[in-house]
Amino acid sequence: MRILILAQHLGRALGGIEIQCDLLARELAALGHTVHYGAAHGVAASTAATPYALSGWTPGSPASLAQLLGATSPDVVYLRHNKIALRRTAAQLREAGVPLVFAVSSLQDVQPWSYHRKHAAPTPRRLASIVWQRLRSRWNWSGLRWAAGAVSLNPHYTERLPVARRIHIPDAMERSAVPFQWPRRYVAWVAQVKDYKNPGDFVELARRCADLDLDFLLVGALISPRYAWIADPKRTPANFHYLGQRTPAQVNGLLAGALALVHTCDPEGFGNNFIQAWQQGTPTLSLRFDPGGLIEGEGLGAVPGSLDGLERALRGLLADPSRRAAMAARARRHADEHHDPRRNAQRLADFLADVAQTRSGA
Repeated sequence: MRILILAQHLGRALGGIEIQCDLLARELAALGHTVHYGAAHGVAASTAATPYALSGWTPGSPASLAQLLGATSPDVVYLRHNKIALRRTAAQLREAGVPLVFAVSSLQDVQPWSYHRKHAAPTPRRLASIVWQRLRSRWNWSGLRWAAGAVSLNPHYTERLPVARRIHIPDAMERSAVPFQWPRRYVAWVAQVKDYKNPGDFVELARRCADLDLDFLLVGALISPRYAWIADPKRTPANFHYLGQRTPAQVNGLLAGALALVHTCDPEGFGNNFIQAWQQGTPTLSLRFDPGGLIEGEGLGAVPGSLDGLERALRGLLADPSRRAAMAARARRHADEHHDPRRNAQRLADFLADVAQTRSGA
């Protein structure tokens, strides 16, 4: 099967979509499929060789997409670039007779009128931006009428898609880990440092727990300038340490030694950090978001809903090693059963093949 993936590539950004699409492309190629990756906004010059073909793609550009289609003759297109230029891309693929499978990566992807929340004053300019984002979101949402299939990373989002052929396929992560050493016990926070990730809540948790023999390690690229203070030791508690960006393998090693992963992000798609923590047998304490209801439903940690509750949950976990060990075992078992890269890539390949065959009338 000839598969065209449209997404930003990790040569340009180390985010969830980029990590997932690179892993999927590698696994699909290993399964014997011909994979071509159309990298949104181009391919970084420093990108290493890949086992799949890689070229640039300009979202919303008919000429760019036409060139890709002509060069690859795909049986199916897998689009994982949120709703950006979705309507234009879907309409062009429909006209070309190439089935489109839209992949959900965030809560906003299943919201017709979504916008990017920021912790900013509601100025007239900001309000105008929100209105424009909502209108653009709704316009692109209408492009789903031309999608032949849809894939959701979160089981709770699948039914919210207005696409007849849809499926939930969990994301996956590689398990390879770079060993990590730290002189004290620690908990970890892993994400890009920006508004809806709420890193300030993790710093506040560290401040509240200054009496504990425990460090709070924050890992992630500083994306939002307003959080530059997090990298200044003079402005954070002594038990808090900002470690900067790390590779997935380095994050795996760090999480393997953590007493817990602390998650403070707003509801999103299904964070890679959850999967990485569970693979390493690390419980998750999530302030607001329980992806698919798994953390509480499967006993993988806690979702307290408030900073007071998060502090109590952390102190309780530290005070009960046997309870933490049981959570760790359940987390590792859950990851084994649901987040294996090869198994999930095969499920996706089967779904893509079904979509392609149905569209072609085979």
